[in-house]
Amino acid sequence: MEAKPDSWKLVFRRVPHLDDLTLLHASNITHYYPRHIHEEYSLVMVLRGVETHICRGKSFDARAGELMFLNAEEAHESNSVASEYRVIHIKPRALAQIGFEVTGRQIELPHFLEPVAKDVPLFRDLLKLHLKLEENVSRLEHDSALIFGLSGLFARLNSGASFRSAGKEGQRVNRIQDYLKSNYAENVSLAQLASIVDLSPFYLLRIFREKVGLPPHEYQTQLRVARARQLMVERGRTISEAALEAGFFDQSHLSRNFKRIVGVTPARYLSKSNIIQDTEAQI
Repeated sequence: MEAKPDSWKLVFRRVPHLDDLTLLHASNITHYYPRHIHEEYSLVMVLRGVETHICRGKSFDARAGELMFLNAEEAHESNSVASEYRVIHIKPRALAQIGFEVTGRQIELPHFLEPVAKDVPLFRDLLKLHLKLEENVSRLEHDSALIFGLSGLFARLNSGASFRSAGKEGQRVNRIQDYLKSNYAENVSLAQLASIVDLSPFYLLRIFREKVGLPPHEYQTQLRVARARQLMVERGRTISEAALEAGFFDQSHLSRNFKRIVGVTPARYLSKSNIIQDTEAQI
């Protein structure tokens, strides 16, 4: 049965700081799209139904759990039947830059020969990336998620791609840790951190995680949670005040991460903690 247009769900989200990368979540779609092009590459995760892609005189069907790769500027037709899918639209220059970060060398823009692929690990990585980019999180977390999320795509495109050795970069990692400790509330980008120590963003991610055990964005989040807890306990800030002062977007952003890291919500932590505010005890 064909879905009525007014029953469709189309949710678009633009991520300006990622070169205007665009996300689409479409559900309950039954529709034929006549021949058209996209200026960006389209990475499609089919969650339900059937997506048919027609190009180069051939027809390709993608079903739930499969991926579709649409080349930038390539004319094609599409047909959706009871479909739900998520799409990452990424500009060629942004994809080329990420390819450089991942492989350590300038690469040619990819040209997908087969529009449909069944690749469970890559499907999982791209879906996780899409969901993360929908979240209202720090710029640093978005940057890191994008590079890690697309690294599997380049591994698929070029299984022979070489990755630079992490080497011994302890002092540079220490500099980034010190910077984040001093600027925990700032919405710093991965590129900014990399420029401080004159490394590529991808290389910095690798060596930071190897030495610290966490990626930079999670390290920053841990610092923010610790600071928010200190502000509430030692300085009597409300939860919302502590959230903003520590660098979170709002109270719910703090609460979500506080519970994940501490084990309880800020409100429960404060109500159940036998904290004497004028002691010198470390919290």
